[in-house]
Amino acid sequence: MIVDDEAPICSMVAEILSSSGYSVWQATSGAKALEIWGNHHREIGLILLDVVMPGMDGLTLLAALRRQKPNADIVLVSGRLDEDTRWLASESGCHYLPKPFEVSDLTQLTRDLLGPATPSVNP
Repeated sequence: MIVDDEAPICSMVAEILSSSGYSVWQATSGAKALEIWGNHHREIGLILLDVVMPGMDGLTLLAALRRQKPNADIVLVSGRLDEDTRWLASESGCHYLPKPFEVSDLTQLTRDLLGPATPSVNP
């Protein structure tokens, strides 16, 4: 699942991962992410989570997701990832991907965490 308040970024990342064979859900808010998570948590193996978002920010959403599934694979994504956030990512068992990122970095990290994509149909 991709969570980013910027719809074009969400769509671009979804296209990259979909074209690599992964099923992808998109959310442009923390509330929408929790709704998708509630309906598809068994199918979601990785969450790419923007840190800076209006309303529910990424760190608040991270805490909510960790309460529901403490061992969920989560990647914090941000162009403003400061030392405190890096420490929090590390302490909470998250990976992080700084913006802007290379497509190869995104696909390699996804492959490292999920394994190779398996053919499936996006719901």
